[in-house]
Amino acid sequence: MSASGTVLRVLEACREGCLRQPLLVGASFFLAGIVCGYRFGSWPVAVVCAVVAVVFFATRKAGVLAGAASVFLLGWCDAAWDSAGRNDESAQLEALPQRLTLVCRVGSEVAATPLKGEAAKFSFRTERLRLTDGACAIRHLPAEVNWFGARHAELTHAPRPGETWRLTGHARVKKGRDGLLALTVNTGEERSERLAKADPASWAARVSRTRQQAAQRVTIGIEDWGVVPALNQAMLLGSRHAMPPSMRRIFADSGTIHVFAISGLHIVLVASVLVLVVSTLGVSRPYWVVFVAPLLVFYTVTTGARPSAIRACLMTVLYFAAPLVGRKPSGLAALAGTALIVHMWQPWLIYDIGCVLSFAVMGGLVVFCRPFCAAGQRLCRVERLENYARLLDAAGEHPRASRIRWLKSGVKFMADSFAVSLAAWLASVPLTAYYFGRFTPGGLFANLVIGPCSFFIVVAGCLGMAASFASRWVAECFNHAAGFFTVVMVRTAEIMAACPGGNFRIAKWEPWMVWVWFFSLALFAAWLHTRRVDGLAWMGEDVGQKEDVR
Repeated sequence: MSASGTVLRVLEACREGCLRQPLLVGASFFLAGIVCGYRFGSWPVAVVCAVVAVVFFATRKAGVLAGAASVFLLGWCDAAWDSAGRNDESAQLEALPQRLTLVCRVGSEVAATPLKGEAAKFSFRTERLRLTDGACAIRHLPAEVNWFGARHAELTHAPRPGETWRLTGHARVKKGRDGLLALTVNTGEERSERLAKADPASWAARVSRTRQQAAQRVTIGIEDWGVVPALNQAMLLGSRHAMPPSMRRIFADSGTIHVFAISGLHIVLVASVLVLVVSTLGVSRPYWVVFVAPLLVFYTVTTGARPSAIRACLMTVLYFAAPLVGRKPSGLAALAGTALIVHMWQPWLIYDIGCVLSFAVMGGLVVFCRPFCAAGQRLCRVERLENYARLLDAAGEHPRASRIRWLKSGVKFMADSFAVSLAAWLASVPLTAYYFGRFTPGGLFANLVIGPCSFFIVVAGCLGMAASFASRWVAECFNHAAGFFTVVMVRTAEIMAACPGGNFRIAKWEPWMVWVWFFSLALFAAWLHTRRVDGLAWMGEDVGQKEDVR
């Protein structure tokens, strides 16, 4: 086929994909509107334009155009409103002295960072922040407090989630790399006072107690295993501040630090375990979400309800809820719906590093995982091994056929693991280069070992946590298994971090370079799936079913 014919097929594939996935198109227009809203502001103008667009297109029966324009301008209004609120609050604070006395409620998590000597920094997000005299209430500016004190203060008088504090310190409003304003407050023990303890029945207090109990249960029997207990807590509960700085650096240099973020990886692993349980119990697929969703939400809350975990949980729930309402499960639709809901509530997350990385990696997995797995299995001749095993069965050589099938399973596992690692790596490369100025080709190979290890750690750790309520001995067995895979993971990261060329620094990419990379990936994805007989079936979940029929 000529190059022009290929281009036409790719364009036709993109057009059909847009028609098949209206939610994906709507989310794209909404996110584009958010970018323009933060860039140009003027939310009243956007509101007027939205009304005019709806009236103009509706009178001409152009519903699709009216919907697209309305969604785009709705995102514009959302972002411009938030930007205007930040600017107003920043102007109010600039008129006041830098040393302020504030009253706030501590957020759902307090991260402790050891400093030199016996000092430590306790950082937390605030809720309901205001000046003591009531002259200014902070509703739009994200505020983070750095509370400096002694290390032992964590167990005695340091801020805890849900408590109300009066803080006196230096407040500074500054722009981040994303161009958005944020507030930072620096204070300490002698300049702060606890006004009220956390309500034991409050959400933040319950989450904090649950996490403390879970942290004790996942370390039963492995308390003296060096850094392993801290790493298991970071893997299972998101307690990344418990990791030693040296160990954090090793995983960062090996390109595998993402395994310690309670995000899509962990939620998918936990969801896989829950689905295996409910399917074994005989629950039909449309009703899986009824049992999986509450347990998944509980796990998300237990791990601190981090934004990345909330996004992954929401996406998973949307995916499994599709059969319950008579729709086919679609990874792209669930991802687009999650992006729409999350950014409608908090539009500023479009510039958040963790949010962008999370959605980019999940998008890469959804789009490329299936075709990469199929290509890897073809390259490794997995189907030929199965046919050979069938011939051996027909010839009566059953032991040899069994060995061939074991070999096929191992080859298929390695091919699929590399495909998943490659899909995630392709999606994260430009963002890592843009935000951190690093290129980590070694992570592509380290994930072949660390990915499966993280799965076994999550499974064994969850089973150990559940078993600890019934038997300490059984919990120790599961925790020892989780600790073993943690040791394997650490050794792999150390080897890859020390490997020459495994990671190196580069000049930070410009935004246009990131856009060119993702645009090229989009064209590659469209071309890749035009080569398939079933066309755009990759947009949904019927690909595997059609291939099975063939």
